Amino acid sequence: MKRPALLALALLAAPAAAQVGPQIFLNDGESVETELRADLNGDGNPDLAYVAAAGDERELRVVISYVDEFNFGELPVQVLALDPYPVGDAVLSAKGNRRGTVLIFEDLTGGTTAVASTHRFRWDDKLGAMRLIGLDATLYSRTFAHDGREASWNLLTGDLVTRTLKLNTGSGDQAYQSVGEEKKKKPSKALRLEESPSGDALLGWPAGGPDR
Repeated sequence: MKRPALLALALLAAPAAAQVGPQIFLNDGESVETELRADLNGDGNPDLAYVAAAGDERELRVVISYVDEFNFGELPVQVLALDPYPVGDAVLSAKGNRRGTVLIFEDLTGGTTAVASTHRFRWDDKLGAMRLIGLDATLYSRTFAHDGREASWNLLTGDLVTRTLKLNTGSGDQAYQSVGEEKKKKPSKALRLEESPSGDALLGWPAGGPDR
């Protein structure tokens, strides 16, 4: 979304207070677990991603801003419901590439058996929203009590790679050995951020194997 040069000059000349980006909104009892401010849709204006949590509810919220001739505006917030019981705080980061900025959301949930998941989102002009482009998930035992499994899904190509994690006698980085790699196609329509499956769902946890 390109803006005229005159508008860009006007923004530079505007008071600092007028250039404040989206603000965090919290419901009663909510707190911010993590937040990130970055230009996610490539229009040169700040956007916002944050995780809000309260009791047994937890959400990833993304607010995309825009600028018209008069002031900043915001698109409707995109909300992804999350597992309410994380193992530590989630991590948000942004990485630019030739196709735009990728919002990366990393989360670890569960208990002694945990699922580590990484969602990747990118702005999609056709959807007018952040779109899920990749999802990686790993199921493992934090006490090294059982085997695990992992899956990596590229929604742009439809490629899904799954592996079994066999438990070794060691611990830490040596606890698991990746075996039995399978590659298949898992096509999908373009998924908005709020439609994204969880890492648990991709792995078919708690019952069954990786989602087919």
